[in-house]
Amino acid sequence: MDKQAHVTTEQVSYGYSESEIPTEEYALHCHNFYEVYFFLDGDVDYLVEGTQYKPTPNSLLLLSPNVFHGVKINGSRPYKRFSVHFHPDILSVERRVFLLSAFPSFENQPDEKIYYEQVERFGIPDCFEALEDCARKEASLREHLLPVCVEALLARIVSMSDTTGAGFHSTSTDTITGILLYLNRHMKENITLDQLSERFFLSKHHMNKVFRKATGTTVFDYLLHKRVTLAQQLLIEGSSAQEAAAEAGFGDYSSFYRAYTKILGHSPLQDRGVLPSLGNNNGKQFEDVNLRI
Repeated sequence: MDKQAHVTTEQVSYGYSESEIPTEEYALHCHNFYEVYFFLDGDVDYLVEGTQYKPTPNSLLLLSPNVFHGVKINGSRPYKRFSVHFHPDILSVERRVFLLSAFPSFENQPDEKIYYEQVERFGIPDCFEALEDCARKEASLREHLLPVCVEALLARIVSMSDTTGAGFHSTSTDTITGILLYLNRHMKENITLDQLSERFFLSKHHMNKVFRKATGTTVFDYLLHKRVTLAQQLLIEGSSAQEAAAEAGFGDYSSFYRAYTKILGHSPLQDRGVLPSLGNNNGKQFEDVNLRI
């Protein structure tokens, strides 16, 4: 495949990325678009909602919106991957639910499979080659071909998912999974460490320790990223900034504004009522995402 071929539009981005500098920690984040990563080579670890994956060549990772995830590069061997990032609006309405069925929601399907190995058996590289060919086309033709190529890739993934069956065994403990599910299902509510400590029968110190070990961050930082991503989606759908802040679980507007601008790099007012776009963050979100995973 041609590592120079890439394409970025308002709804989808495809391309090759390579990172050589080791990282000491996971570059953790979440956002409101879908991702498909085709891993080629490197010594890295993926961390997705407290579950660690050690990718092998020709493996695939699927990430749904609002899933907390990141990558840690362990050595000097270049981390090489192809990726597709897309908003569901690029998919035809009549096939959208079917094509996204292989992307589980962590909140509702925490044990569903998102990582696949030896995906060449299922023709996945052929779909990336079709995207590569599409990237080289003249702009007007590419505009028509791109949704078709993305749908072809997702259809192949759905077929692969149905063939391979049971999911990957999680490295998270039942306690951490329980805490993560609770946070996702109650993020709009006022959540305190005292409340979590009492609910899961852990001291606050021990809970913070095991949570950071499993997820790479603190309970507060995890909640903050989740709430900001939810608020951004609400703004895109037309809510006012005050409404989005309250609905996403922020106690006051000033704390919401500070968190939003810190994590996304711009004012929440910039996202209100805009069409879903990979460029909603003045390019920052997509520029950063390939460096992160």
